[in-house]
Amino acid sequence: MPVYTYKVKNSEGEIFTGETKVDSKEVLLDLFNKHGYKPVEIIEKTFVTDVSQLSIFRKKVKTVDLAQFCRQFSIMLESGISIANALDVLRAQTVNPTLKDCLNDIYNNIQKGIALSSVMRSFPDIFPPILLSMVEAGEVSGQLDKVFTRMAGHFEKEHKQKQKLKGAMTYPVIVLIVAALVVTILVVKVIPTFGEALAGMNVELPALTQVMLNVSHFFTSYWYLMLFGLILLIYGIKMMSKTSRGKIILDNISLKIPVASEVIKTLLTARFSRSLSTLLSSGVLMLESLQITKRVLNNSILIERMDKAIDNVKQGRSLTQAITEIQYFPPLLLSMLKTGEETGNIDETLEKAADFYEDQTEDKLQRLMTLLEPLIMIVLGGVVAFILFSVLYPMLSVYQNIGNY
Repeated sequence: MPVYTYKVKNSEGEIFTGETKVDSKEVLLDLFNKHGYKPVEIIEKTFVTDVSQLSIFRKKVKTVDLAQFCRQFSIMLESGISIANALDVLRAQTVNPTLKDCLNDIYNNIQKGIALSSVMRSFPDIFPPILLSMVEAGEVSGQLDKVFTRMAGHFEKEHKQKQKLKGAMTYPVIVLIVAALVVTILVVKVIPTFGEALAGMNVELPALTQVMLNVSHFFTSYWYLMLFGLILLIYGIKMMSKTSRGKIILDNISLKIPVASEVIKTLLTARFSRSLSTLLSSGVLMLESLQITKRVLNNSILIERMDKAIDNVKQGRSLTQAITEIQYFPPLLLSMLKTGEETGNIDETLEKAADFYEDQTEDKLQRLMTLLEPLIMIVLGGVVAFILFSVLYPMLSVYQNIGNY
């Protein structure tokens, strides 16, 4: 007997969802009609529909989607449109299917009189903690339109920074892929051809040449093991990043990589400044702002230190003293924090700091990529030269001996 999931509406407009076993879709429709329910959606459960509900098959809600949602929502609220009507418009025009389903549920719950912040907290995989706390603060202060305007700007800047980071890394990644392909072709195709030629000459091969031929033979004979090992390594790192201990190890490694660690530290400083500034400017209390900012950082090493800073603030120390004692952020940020506390404009000071460190992140990343590009080419050239020398040297020796006769 087939299983159906359904969404129906009663005469008062309330939405109900459920799952049931019936002989056919027609039978289910008759049951709804008899009880006065209007079907909104009826889907027969199959393997395909079950699999499509898995997170890996659902389209993710990206930063740019959140930026558009907040920007459009703020414009409608500023124009005097009610929350329910604004959501009705947004759910109709939203393209992302995951966000669209989410907005449908939010709209239905808003119609029942549930607060917007409470409903949004039911979707932690879609709405980040910073947005949830900001919406709650906006409801209390009655400035929900301004909150969504601030969050639109926050997500737009975050999206632009991500795009710049991706743009800076695109060329080096392409060069690495091309380098890997070149080396693979040499090892799998070129070396075996030279190996056959050398075998026909019946000459004693140097140790270096023999090693390269053995490596080539291993690659061509056991390529599937190499591929399986690579997939296993990637999967292992991914699984490791999902455990608390594994994430600490990976984050610790990332903060110790020469040159790259400076980019990561500057990026985290910018993220800290931007998030804390956005929260404080909307009236979120300092302790709550620090708790939310800690989660936004997404780095276990810094999160551990932020816990100590939060404890220091709870004990009555100033933000500057608490942040200074964790010994992570640069002196310039600490000076700006102190100035902001003294003048009472800490949110504005942090916003300026965020702008500065975001520019610094871009500059440092650009310098890193400028350093990596020629380095990759030099290493690639060296590897290719080494491979060619190892197989050409014995052939040149043979031709030289023939010329001596």
